[in-house]
Amino acid sequence: MDVFSTEQETPLVDFKREGIKIGIINGLFAMILMYGSYFMGMDTFMNQQYISAFLPYMIIVLLIAGFQLRKKNGGYLSFKEAIKFTFVSYVIAAVIIALGTYILFNLIDKDLTEKTFKLGIEKSRALMERMGASDDEVEKTIGKLEKQKAETGVQNIILGTGMELIWAFVKSLLISLVIRKEKPAFLQQ
Repeated sequence: MDVFSTEQETPLVDFKREGIKIGIINGLFAMILMYGSYFMGMDTFMNQQYISAFLPYMIIVLLIAGFQLRKKNGGYLSFKEAIKFTFVSYVIAAVIIALGTYILFNLIDKDLTEKTFKLGIEKSRALMERMGASDDEVEKTIGKLEKQKAETGVQNIILGTGMELIWAFVKSLLISLVIRKEKPAFLQQ
């Protein structure tokens, strides 16, 4: 590469395509966890749902893939390229998860929403009792929970996916800050 060249350099990697690929991988991994735990029983399913909310496997996959992309791209990855890669990945994974959730809760097991709701209330009661909450506090909290309507229809899935994408954008910004490495100004000429 000529340092004095005025030609605009094109990236060596298609970041959108790579984001789609990693999004599919993350989405399929989430489906394996969801459906695998479902077929192992309700306790396993509920535990997996809780753990998945806090286990950052998608973040880890995006970090590893992002550093590999940077390496493939000549050792540099602009913030714009990084955010394109990470957020596209999250969007694709979210769509796969939403579709999988709809199929599981509305086609495979139409009673799953009610089952998970009841099991969640039982687990909440047990946790509150273990933490030393009074019987009055437990009953008051459980009463509030029971008044809520448990539903996993298209509207709730879309709303949940939209909320998840807002959080995913924040995570994408943070991951992009970590994996980016801007090309020095004298090399961009």
